[in-house]
Amino acid sequence: MRPLASLLLAAAAAATLTACKSPPGKAGADRVLHFPLRAKVGTLDPVRCSSQYRGMVGSQIFDTLMEFEYPARPFELTTSLLTGMPEVSEDGRVYRFELRDDVYFQDDPAFTSTGGKGPKMTSEDVFYSLKRQCDPYWSPEGYWLLQGRVRGLDEYKAAESARKAQLAEEGRAGEFRWNYELPVEGFRRIDDRRFEIELVEPFPQFLYILTMTYTAVVPREAVEHHGLEFGQNPVGSGPYRLAEFWRGSWLRLVRNETFREERVPPAGELSEAQLAVGLDRVAGRRLPLVDEVVMEIYEQDQPMWLKFRAGDLDLIQVPAEPWPTIYEKDGTLKTAAHESGIRNFNLPLLDLIYWGFNMEDPFWGRGENAKLLRQAISYAVDLEQRNEAFYNGKNTLYLGPIPPGLEGYEPGFRKRDLDKARALLAEAGYPNGKGLPSLKYETSKGGNSSEQAEMFTRQLAEIGIRVETNLNTFPELSDKMNKKKAQFFGLAWGADYPDAENFLQLFYGPNESPGSNSFNFKDPEYDRLFDQAKTLQPGPERSEIYARLREIVIDEQPMVGSMARTRFWAWRDHLRHFKPEEVYYTWVKYLDLGPEDEPAAAAVARR
Repeated sequence: MRPLASLLLAAAAAATLTACKSPPGKAGADRVLHFPLRAKVGTLDPVRCSSQYRGMVGSQIFDTLMEFEYPARPFELTTSLLTGMPEVSEDGRVYRFELRDDVYFQDDPAFTSTGGKGPKMTSEDVFYSLKRQCDPYWSPEGYWLLQGRVRGLDEYKAAESARKAQLAEEGRAGEFRWNYELPVEGFRRIDDRRFEIELVEPFPQFLYILTMTYTAVVPREAVEHHGLEFGQNPVGSGPYRLAEFWRGSWLRLVRNETFREERVPPAGELSEAQLAVGLDRVAGRRLPLVDEVVMEIYEQDQPMWLKFRAGDLDLIQVPAEPWPTIYEKDGTLKTAAHESGIRNFNLPLLDLIYWGFNMEDPFWGRGENAKLLRQAISYAVDLEQRNEAFYNGKNTLYLGPIPPGLEGYEPGFRKRDLDKARALLAEAGYPNGKGLPSLKYETSKGGNSSEQAEMFTRQLAEIGIRVETNLNTFPELSDKMNKKKAQFFGLAWGADYPDAENFLQLFYGPNESPGSNSFNFKDPEYDRLFDQAKTLQPGPERSEIYARLREIVIDEQPMVGSMARTRFWAWRDHLRHFKPEEVYYTWVKYLDLGPEDEPAAAAVARR
């Protein structure tokens, strides 16, 4: 019988806290990992895990069917909730899955019929979780991943949306509840553990989607119990559970006592990559390795950096401003930093840093003149200056939406050309910016966003374009983009999975806001080619289409960019088994803490 976890922790998480207190300190807490977040997380509901920061937290609480093998490079898919890799039909459209028999949801007061004891996960939980992306009640942000892909899912969503509209027309809107019992043709239950998902057409990236927090499996009883507060009272099946959530300040995650039997591989089965990060030290040990994870929110870099230098944080993404204090110009760690106990890993990101236009904006997004204005801005910005000032010259500059390391990437970037920018501005009918209204720029608070906005404003002022900057919290910025209220915005997109399709889909018309296409870019040729490419396996035909899609984005200019970051991760030398990755965050369960000279046997004994 499974041990019944204390319901006190669930009760602590059951109410959203609005006051604030300091997070647990380091003293006497050597089994607690202190982890910084660089933006607020407004909700932890998987259907709204659209940001990197929500994903960092959510992937500790929730499970997905698939995950990536840690710390393999290149990326290797593996199973998380399944007994083995799914079977795939010869035509690439039908996937058969089998759930593990030992996966239980975390204990929570929502489970009244079992006295708070979490139930075993079933096939119906998987279908329910995916159907939630259709239901507007939850403000889902990930339907674009499933749209047009799962057989019958679009029709299911359309039928329920039509029923809702009909009831509203009859004055009975209050009677509407989304029907999760209505079958979807492509969801087929075999039994409680076995099920099939049928696609409309082959989609080679489908298993990658099943690694994303959007597709995490949640229990219906808990979702309906907590309602719209489920995002502050999350219930999953992952290695950690939420114990405290001081919104805008910090979160405390504690070991999930009902987490399935998952262990570090035995010594003889460890891969070279796993041996390289020292997992032989804890071979065979049960996951997760640390008891608690405290995630502290820092919207400003300086306080975060000071906390790390003081030893109050175990790891950090090194900000640009203090970067020269511990790194040489070539990106290697300075001797003094190493001797002080700092370790590092320089991680090239599959990354797209850009400025984006809302293509539905009547002035900057529509018509030939608007296109000329967007092109003028692309020649007026100075990416090299931005790179040197805010990224210590370590970013890779490139043109278009496909970052280095992926099929379709082309080296080279657009250098600043003020003469070209002024000529385009004049061709649009605004010589030297005369008669041009201000461009309203939305970006997030924190870090050096304000300083970057000031540089951007100065650069555009040189050709007569005025910029008004609004600094938002990340949830505020996301909300404006989802509602198509951001005229122009600065953001970065990190890969959800290692395929250029994940970047090209940002410009696919059906993915418009609140989907991933925050540009609301719609181009018939682009959509036709994207539809053609998405069913193709890697090869010359797909590469040729990717190249054409890239050219369309560069010509139409819904975005200005691009840059790919190298992330400089640093950590204290008592942190074990760390090889950072930002495509996924399930690696936290492998991290451990302990003295430098602690032998493996002692480490296991401490567990």
